[in-house]
Amino acid sequence: MRQIVYISTATPLVGSEIGNILETAVSRNSMRGITGFLLYNGRNFLQLIEGGSTELMVLMNRLARDHRHNGMVTLENRLVEERAFPTWAMRQLPLAETLDRRRLSIEQQIGNGLDEQIRRTVLNFAELN
Repeated sequence: MRQIVYISTATPLVGSEIGNILETAVSRNSMRGITGFLLYNGRNFLQLIEGGSTELMVLMNRLARDHRHNGMVTLENRLVEERAFPTWAMRQLPLAETLDRRRLSIEQQIGNGLDEQIRRTVLNFAELN
């Protein structure tokens, strides 16, 4: 089992594009045994995906070609013994309006199952904007 975290810069998104991204991800990820979450702060994406190495490499190659973002940088790519989010085929973690509420909201949503370094990265990203 592998876990990958990446960030990227979003191209200007309109209307329901985030919803479309999530809908497609849930459908495809469910078939491929991939789980994870997506954070979008209006400018950037942070995504955590977990699953088999082959499936994740195929997904990362597809994501690298996606026109809705660019400047993709992998922050973490590690082997894990078990999934942190086994029931999330793909979930968007919404960002609260204020920074204090963002941190608390994200902490509640992700729980304690993440490696501490990844947890800090996610929380730091949530506070950007």
